[in-house]
Amino acid sequence: MQRRGFLRNFIFGAEDGLVSTVGLLSGVSFAGLASREIIVSGIILILVEALSMGAGVYISEDSTNELSDGQKKDNQLSDSLVMFFSYMMVGLIPLLPYIFTPDTRQAFYYSVASTVFALIGLGVFKGYYVKKSLFLSALKITTIGTIVVLLAIAVGTIV
Repeated sequence: MQRRGFLRNFIFGAEDGLVSTVGLLSGVSFAGLASREIIVSGIILILVEALSMGAGVYISEDSTNELSDGQKKDNQLSDSLVMFFSYMMVGLIPLLPYIFTPDTRQAFYYSVASTVFALIGLGVFKGYYVKKSLFLSALKITTIGTIVVLLAIAVGTIV
């Protein structure tokens, strides 16, 4: 598998798994759903989105390969699996506080905090992987991700 395809799909899946999940969880938690319903909603979102994102990578790379006269440039299956697993595994991070904290309001704050820490970790991983500044990489991903998390929370709160 190409390093570029791995990194692109891992970072995309992980960031989207964090942001989408925390957005949905904040929305359903502010809507007054009980812990059980919040957890079930989160699990459904993570599984469905991981499948969808993995399939999307496979289909989009297949389409690109068709433009190249069928020459395989990327490993479609490997890249789609990276997307699937990164979305699914990292997407669980914002959900775990709802599983282990009975108070949904408190779980919300833990969920957001764990998401921000995961974004920092994702940025450090990216910096290490591409051999660039860990600090700047973490700052960039955390800043962008946190802005999107805040927007996702706003959408969840409004709806």
